[in-house]
Amino acid sequence: MSERKSLSRPIKAPAQLLVEGRTPEIFFREMVEHLGFKDQIQVRDFGSIGDLTDYLKDFTQLADFIVTVTRLGIIRDAEDKPARDGFASVCASLKAVGIEPPDKIGEVEQKTIKVGVFILPDCQNKGMLETVCLEAVADEVNVLQCVDDYYNCLRAKSVSWPVNLAKAKTWTFLATKNLSDPQVGRAAQAKIWPWDSKAFERLREFLKRLS
Repeated sequence: MSERKSLSRPIKAPAQLLVEGRTPEIFFREMVEHLGFKDQIQVRDFGSIGDLTDYLKDFTQLADFIVTVTRLGIIRDAEDKPARDGFASVCASLKAVGIEPPDKIGEVEQKTIKVGVFILPDCQNKGMLETVCLEAVADEVNVLQCVDDYYNCLRAKSVSWPVNLAKAKTWTFLATKNLSDPQVGRAAQAKIWPWDSKAFERLREFLKRLS
Protein backbone atom coordinates (compact mmCIF):
# COMPACT_ATOMS: atom_id res chain seq x y z
CA MET A 1 0.00 0.00 0.00
CA SER A 2 1.28 3.49 -0.85
CA GLU A 3 0.92 4.81 2.70
CA ARG A 4 3.19 2.00 3.97
CA LYS A 5 5.81 2.97 1.39
CA SER A 6 5.35 6.57 2.50
CA LEU A 7 6.18 5.59 6.09
CA SER A 8 9.36 3.83 5.00
CA ARG A 9 10.83 6.84 3.24
CA PRO A 10 13.50 8.74 5.21
CA ILE A 11 12.46 12.00 6.83
CA LYS A 12 14.45 14.72 5.07
CA ALA A 13 12.72 17.97 6.00
CA PRO A 14 11.58 19.66 9.22
CA ALA A 15 8.07 20.20 7.81
CA GLN A 16 6.02 17.14 6.88
CA LEU A 17 2.85 17.48 4.80
CA LEU A 18 0.45 14.53 4.92
CA VAL A 19 -2.12 14.31 2.13
CA GLU A 20 -5.00 12.03 1.23
CA GLY A 21 -3.81 9.61 -1.44
CA ARG A 22 -1.14 9.08 -4.07
CA THR A 23 -2.57 11.54 -6.62
CA PRO A 24 -2.62 14.46 -4.12
CA GLU A 25 0.89 13.46 -3.05
CA ILE A 26 2.16 13.96 -6.59
CA PHE A 27 0.15 17.18 -6.96
CA PHE A 28 1.47 18.76 -3.76
CA ARG A 29 5.06 17.70 -4.41
CA GLU A 30 4.88 19.65 -7.64
CA MET A 31 3.27 22.64 -5.93
CA VAL A 32 5.81 22.63 -3.11
CA GLU A 33 8.66 22.51 -5.61
CA HIS A 34 7.17 25.33 -7.68
CA LEU A 35 6.91 27.50 -4.57
CA GLY A 36 10.55 26.85 -3.72
CA PHE A 37 9.82 24.90 -0.52
CA LYS A 38 11.24 21.52 -1.59
CA ASP A 39 14.01 21.58 1.04
CA GLN A 40 11.62 22.65 3.81
CA ILE A 41 8.49 20.53 3.13
CA GLN A 42 8.31 16.81 2.45
CA VAL A 43 4.99 15.44 1.14
CA ARG A 44 3.62 12.03 2.14
CA ASP A 45 0.49 10.00 1.34
CA PHE A 46 -1.33 8.95 4.52
CA GLY A 47 -3.84 6.83 2.59
CA SER A 48 -7.59 7.25 2.91
CA ILE A 49 -9.42 9.19 5.62
CA GLY A 50 -9.90 6.07 7.71
CA ASP A 51 -6.13 5.46 7.72
CA LEU A 52 -5.06 8.80 9.19
CA THR A 53 -5.08 7.95 12.90
CA ASP A 54 -3.14 4.71 12.45
CA TYR A 55 -0.72 6.43 10.08
CA LEU A 56 -0.07 9.19 12.62
CA LYS A 57 0.45 6.64 15.39
CA ASP A 58 3.21 4.95 13.38
CA PHE A 59 4.68 8.11 11.85
CA THR A 60 4.98 10.15 15.03
CA GLN A 61 6.78 7.30 16.82
CA LEU A 62 9.61 7.17 14.27
CA ALA A 63 12.91 8.25 15.79
CA ASP A 64 13.56 10.63 12.88
CA PHE A 65 10.16 12.25 13.38
CA ILE A 66 10.88 12.92 17.04
CA VAL A 67 14.33 14.35 16.28
CA THR A 68 13.69 16.20 13.01
CA VAL A 69 10.07 17.27 12.59
CA THR A 70 9.06 20.67 13.93
CA ARG A 71 6.07 21.34 11.63
CA LEU A 72 3.22 19.10 10.53
CA GLY A 73 0.53 19.86 7.95
CA ILE A 74 -2.43 17.70 6.97
CA ILE A 75 -4.57 18.23 3.87
CA ARG A 76 -7.73 16.29 3.02
CA ASP A 77 -10.95 16.78 1.02
CA ALA A 78 -14.19 18.05 2.49
CA GLU A 79 -16.03 15.76 0.05
CA ASP A 80 -19.81 16.26 0.35
CA LYS A 81 -19.74 17.50 3.95
CA PRO A 82 -18.98 20.92 5.47
CA ALA A 83 -15.27 21.66 5.82
CA ARG A 84 -15.66 21.91 9.59
CA ASP A 85 -16.56 18.20 9.72
CA GLY A 86 -13.31 17.26 7.99
CA PHE A 87 -11.39 19.59 10.29
CA ALA A 88 -12.95 17.97 13.38
CA SER A 89 -12.03 14.52 12.06
CA VAL A 90 -8.37 15.45 11.52
CA CYS A 91 -8.20 17.16 14.91
CA ALA A 92 -9.50 13.97 16.55
CA SER A 93 -6.73 11.97 14.85
CA LEU A 94 -4.11 14.44 16.07
CA LYS A 95 -5.42 14.27 19.62
CA ALA A 96 -5.33 10.46 19.45
CA VAL A 97 -1.54 10.58 19.03
CA GLY A 98 -0.92 13.30 21.61
CA ILE A 99 -0.55 16.25 19.24
CA GLU A 100 -2.59 19.32 20.16
CA PRO A 101 -4.54 20.35 17.03
CA PRO A 102 -4.80 23.91 15.72
CA ASP A 103 -7.70 26.06 16.87
CA LYS A 104 -8.54 27.34 13.39
CA ILE A 105 -8.96 25.58 10.09
CA GLY A 106 -6.42 26.58 7.43
CA GLU A 107 -4.00 28.09 9.96
CA VAL A 108 -0.57 26.85 11.07
CA GLU A 109 -0.27 27.27 14.83
CA GLN A 110 2.35 26.50 17.44
CA LYS A 111 0.96 23.72 19.63
CA THR A 112 2.73 20.50 20.70
CA ILE A 113 4.60 21.20 17.48
CA LYS A 114 3.72 23.68 14.77
CA VAL A 115 0.66 22.15 13.12
CA GLY A 116 -1.93 23.07 10.50
CA VAL A 117 -4.96 21.46 8.86
CA PHE A 118 -6.31 22.46 5.43
CA ILE A 119 -9.61 21.10 4.17
CA LEU A 120 -10.01 21.26 0.40
CA PRO A 121 -11.20 23.06 -1.59
CA ASP A 122 -10.99 26.25 0.50
CA CYS A 123 -11.54 25.41 4.20
CA GLN A 124 -15.15 26.53 3.83
CA ASN A 125 -17.10 24.76 1.13
CA LYS A 126 -17.84 21.17 0.17
CA GLY A 127 -15.59 19.73 -2.49
CA MET A 128 -12.13 18.35 -3.10
CA LEU A 129 -8.80 18.88 -4.83
CA GLU A 130 -10.43 18.61 -8.25
CA THR A 131 -12.84 21.40 -7.28
CA VAL A 132 -10.05 23.91 -6.70
CA CYS A 133 -8.17 22.73 -9.80
CA LEU A 134 -11.21 23.40 -12.00
CA GLU A 135 -11.54 26.84 -10.42
CA ALA A 136 -7.89 27.52 -11.21
CA VAL A 137 -8.48 27.01 -14.95
CA ALA A 138 -11.74 29.00 -15.03
CA ASP A 139 -10.29 31.33 -17.65
CA GLU A 140 -10.32 28.44 -20.16
CA VAL A 141 -13.98 29.25 -20.66
CA ASN A 142 -14.41 27.63 -24.06
CA VAL A 143 -13.00 24.28 -22.97
CA LEU A 144 -14.95 24.21 -19.72
CA GLN A 145 -18.15 25.11 -21.57
CA CYS A 146 -17.59 22.08 -23.81
CA VAL A 147 -17.10 19.94 -20.72
CA ASP A 148 -20.37 21.22 -19.24
CA ASP A 149 -22.17 20.68 -22.56
CA TYR A 150 -20.94 17.09 -22.65
CA TYR A 151 -22.36 16.27 -19.22
CA ASN A 152 -25.57 18.18 -19.93
CA CYS A 153 -25.96 16.07 -23.05
CA LEU A 154 -25.48 12.86 -21.04
CA ARG A 155 -28.09 13.99 -18.55
CA ALA A 156 -30.56 14.87 -21.30
CA LYS A 157 -30.16 11.39 -22.76
CA SER A 158 -30.56 9.76 -19.33
CA VAL A 159 -27.07 8.30 -19.50
CA SER A 160 -25.69 7.12 -16.15
CA TRP A 161 -24.51 10.18 -14.21
CA PRO A 162 -21.01 10.25 -12.63
CA VAL A 163 -20.98 9.63 -8.90
CA ASN A 164 -18.31 12.30 -8.49
CA LEU A 165 -18.98 15.07 -10.99
CA ALA A 166 -15.99 17.22 -10.00
CA LYS A 167 -13.57 14.36 -10.68
CA ALA A 168 -15.35 13.43 -13.91
CA LYS A 169 -15.25 17.00 -15.21
CA THR A 170 -11.58 17.32 -14.28
CA TRP A 171 -10.70 14.13 -16.13
CA THR A 172 -12.65 15.32 -19.16
CA PHE A 173 -10.89 18.69 -19.08
CA LEU A 174 -7.50 17.00 -18.80
CA ALA A 175 -8.31 14.71 -21.72
CA THR A 176 -8.14 17.85 -23.87
CA LYS A 177 -4.50 18.25 -22.72
CA ASN A 178 -3.47 14.92 -24.27
CA LEU A 179 -2.66 13.28 -20.94
CA SER A 180 -2.73 9.50 -21.03
CA ASP A 181 -3.39 9.56 -17.26
CA PRO A 182 -5.87 12.42 -16.62
CA GLN A 183 -5.21 12.73 -12.89
CA VAL A 184 -4.53 16.06 -11.18
CA GLY A 185 -1.12 14.85 -10.02
CA ARG A 186 0.03 13.90 -13.51
CA ALA A 187 -1.36 17.21 -14.76
CA ALA A 188 0.79 18.98 -12.17
CA GLN A 189 3.85 17.13 -13.46
CA ALA A 190 2.89 18.23 -16.98
CA LYS A 191 2.80 21.88 -15.78
CA ILE A 192 -0.89 22.28 -16.63
CA TRP A 193 -2.11 23.92 -13.41
CA PRO A 194 -1.53 27.69 -13.12
CA TRP A 195 0.10 27.79 -9.68
CA ASP A 196 -0.27 31.57 -9.46
CA SER A 197 -4.07 31.39 -9.86
CA LYS A 198 -6.15 33.10 -7.19
CA ALA A 199 -7.87 29.74 -6.68
CA PHE A 200 -4.67 28.41 -5.12
CA GLU A 201 -4.04 31.49 -2.97
CA ARG A 202 -5.11 29.99 0.36
CA LEU A 203 -3.12 26.83 -0.34
CA ARG A 204 -0.04 28.88 -1.22
CA GLU A 205 -0.34 30.81 2.05
CA PHE A 206 -0.83 27.62 4.04
CA LEU A 207 2.29 26.05 2.54
CA LYS A 208 4.26 29.25 3.06
CA ARG A 209 3.38 29.26 6.77
CA LEU A 210 4.21 25.57 7.02
CA SER A 211 7.61 26.10 5.41
